[in-house]
Amino acid sequence: MGKRRTNQEWQTLIEQSESSSLSTLAFCKLKEINPSTFYAKRQQLNKIAISQGFVKAEVIEKTTKYQAQIATANMTLIVKCHEKDAKY
Repeated sequence: MGKRRTNQEWQTLIEQSESSSLSTLAFCKLKEINPSTFYAKRQQLNKIAISQGFVKAEVIEKTTKYQAQIATANMTLIVKCHEKDAKY
């Protein structure tokens, strides 16, 4: 019979698996975990997290929005057109 683990230990293993470059099967083999047990526990913990109304979120990239205001001049543009130069 395999080692009994707490939900926190399983959560840690799941997080390690997700951040690992190994496939889930390779990770389970390395940690000597039955893959079926791993998948079942992962699903169980996901259901618990959803039913509690909280979802674990991870910040992947921080972005900052900048807003610039361009100063505009308050002026009036007058265009004079001499009749001899005007083309209608």
